[in-house]
Amino acid sequence: MKPGAWLLSKLEKFTDAEISTRPLGIIRIFAMLVVIHECSSLLVSHRVIDQLPCLLLCWVVLLSMGFALVGYKTRWALGLMAVSFGIVHVYFGVHLRNFDLGKPVQMFQIIVLLWLTPSERSLSIDRYLALRREARGGDPAPPERMPWWQLELYLLEICTIYFWASENKTDPEWLQGARMERYYIEWYGTSDAFVYAPRWVHWGAVFMAYATTALEFTLTFGLLIRRIRHWVWAGGIMLHLGIMLMFSVPFFTSMMFTVLIAALPPQWIHDLIEDLCE
Repeated sequence: MKPGAWLLSKLEKFTDAEISTRPLGIIRIFAMLVVIHECSSLLVSHRVIDQLPCLLLCWVVLLSMGFALVGYKTRWALGLMAVSFGIVHVYFGVHLRNFDLGKPVQMFQIIVLLWLTPSERSLSIDRYLALRREARGGDPAPPERMPWWQLELYLLEICTIYFWASENKTDPEWLQGARMERYYIEWYGTSDAFVYAPRWVHWGAVFMAYATTALEFTLTFGLLIRRIRHWVWAGGIMLHLGIMLMFSVPFFTSMMFTVLIAALPPQWIHDLIEDLCE
C-alpha cells in the first residue's frame, strides 16, 4: 500500500470510530456541578465587579447552567451560557482586567466544547423526552452514539495544559529543586529541615521536580493515544491529588478530574451505567 493511501485509511478509521455518548453526559453533569459550587457566589456578587450588565449576564449564566445540568433544552442552554459567560470572561475579565472573571479560562473552554458536542443524548431530560416521543409513534430518538474524536477534544484541551505546565518546569530553578523546596517550606515544613536533613530535603525536592515534569510530559502525549490513555489516566489522577494536597486548588482539580473521565474506555462507562440502571 502506498504511503498516501495508508495514511488516508488510518485517517478514515480515526474519524469514523464511534462511541457511546454516556461519558459525555457524565462530563456535562459533573462540570455543571463543579461550576455551580465554585462560581455561583463569585458570579453574582457585587464585590467582583459593580456593573449592572455584568451582573445580569452572570444571572443568565447561572440560570442556563441549571438547564444544562438536568439536560433540558441542553444545546440552547449551553449556547446561551457560552455566549453570556464569553462576554463576562473576555470583556469584563480580560479586557477590563478583572482577575476573578478573567481567570477561569478552562471553564469557558469546557462550556464551549459542551455546546458543540452532543452531550444531551445521554443522561438528560432531553433524552427522556425523545424516548417518550418515540414510544408514542413520533420521531425516533437520536442514538447514544457520537464520533470518538469529539470526546477527544476535551482531552486535547487538558493536554495543552499539561504541555505548557511541563514546558514551564524545564528551567534550571525547577529541575534543581529550588522551587519545590520553597513549596515545602511554605506549606509543610520549616527551614530547620535544611539543618537537620539537608540532603534528604534537597534530593527529595530534585526527585519530585523531575518526576512531576516527566509525568506531565507523559500525560501530554499519552492521553492522545487511544490504546494507552486508560493506563495514563491513573497518572493524571495521582498528579492532581498531589496538586490538591500541596496547593489547595479545588476548582481546577475538580474540573481536571471531570475531564479525565474522557480518558476511560467509553464502552466500560456505558456498560457501568447500564448495570446501575437495571
